[in-house]
Amino acid sequence: MTPAHHRRWLATGLAHAFLADHEHPGARAPEALLARARVCLGCEGATPEWLVSMAQAVATRWARQGLIDTVDSLAQTLLQRPEWAPDEHAFDDDEPSDGTTNRPEPVPLGQWAVRHWLLRPARMAAPPWGLRHIDTLALPTAADWAEWLGMAPDRLLWLTHPSQRWREGSERPHATVAPHYSHRLLPKRSGGLRLIEAPKAELKRVQRQLLDRLLAQLPAHEAAHGFVRGRGVHTHAQVHAAQPCVISFDLRDFFPSIGAARIRAFWRSWGYPDDVARMLTQLCTTRTPVAVRERLREAGALDFRAAQRLAAPHLPQGAPTSPALANLCAFGLDLRLDGLAHRFGARYSRYADDLVFSGPASLAQRFRQLHAWVGAIAADEGFALHPGKLRCARSHQQQRITGLVVNAQPNIARTDYDRLRAELHRAARMGPVDAQQRAHLQGRVAWACQALAPSRVAKLQSLLAQITC
Repeated sequence: MTPAHHRRWLATGLAHAFLADHEHPGARAPEALLARARVCLGCEGATPEWLVSMAQAVATRWARQGLIDTVDSLAQTLLQRPEWAPDEHAFDDDEPSDGTTNRPEPVPLGQWAVRHWLLRPARMAAPPWGLRHIDTLALPTAADWAEWLGMAPDRLLWLTHPSQRWREGSERPHATVAPHYSHRLLPKRSGGLRLIEAPKAELKRVQRQLLDRLLAQLPAHEAAHGFVRGRGVHTHAQVHAAQPCVISFDLRDFFPSIGAARIRAFWRSWGYPDDVARMLTQLCTTRTPVAVRERLREAGALDFRAAQRLAAPHLPQGAPTSPALANLCAFGLDLRLDGLAHRFGARYSRYADDLVFSGPASLAQRFRQLHAWVGAIAADEGFALHPGKLRCARSHQQQRITGLVVNAQPNIARTDYDRLRAELHRAARMGPVDAQQRAHLQGRVAWACQALAPSRVAKLQSLLAQITC
């Protein structure tokens, strides 16, 4: 075993020991931490100074920051301690010129080994304050989740195999595993391509169960209208109807901007153990293959930062769980932007990546100030504004939000209504159409009828009735 591997091994064993029984009264005191560390290393006789120093450092860290560590993060913190000396000259630069020394006692790697692994039993933690009335699933182990999902443990392991997280080009054996997503590139109206990453049948069933039986029960912010039960495009538009000024921003790469670290932190915050949080994150995130990224780059639809986001585990656009997880991870963004809107005397709502503010006519005069604040808050929350999608419309201009005009009340634009009516009329005259085309037209009519006058609704439905398959 190399010195680097030995240090990592010792740090991981000590991290397990420090975290063991940490919930008991007094278990985070330096003396209690040191006692568990001694058991871990099988100390007999005097306690080495470097171990006392590490225990004291961990106790101080938790007293200041709270218990925020997992085994991995605590082991990494321990490895950054100055007690680890890779060689006998590691601390020469720390010696003052007067000949004295302030360096800590180095860890003699050859004398110490992990004798006892102090492992904590998997158990749920308390959910966030104020949300403890929400029933979360008490499933602290992967075996519990496999039973709840109605699948064999080995199938769950296949969906969450560690090789899915290995870097591209890894030389590890069995680095290539069966892909769990299919990828489609769809043309955008504005040009370029849109990437859809759709899970395959088995993974999609698991994600749908997570959504329906767990994520749908967790509340999104009141300002979020996209993919929230009881809200939608029309409720989003209604917030800003008949306002003198409407300002819209767009978030760039909304789903890929939410990486695996944030999803894992979300599951951890709801009380799930680290191993379960890692497993659930693997079920809900993916990496985009190199070939797909290259195709997007060739089409000019991918810059360097966007390629980096897709190369790392992220929320896939096309998975059932992605919209709900995105809303929950954007709770802090919505909370801060809603407070910002109140400071500007405005209203705020969000539909997926579409951020909208509306208010008095004076809001337009403060557009640059609002833009700067929104950009700074979005960046602080891990998002970025799209520079080419900023819109500021006053009452004498067409105020359009997610396809609806809101100058007076949410309504379909006259040009959109005329275009849809012309398509229906042409389809009715051309004779029978295939079932897929008629279903597409039926969906568009159903959506448009939610914001049209009764006379126009009757006209569209009459034309739709004349289309036969």
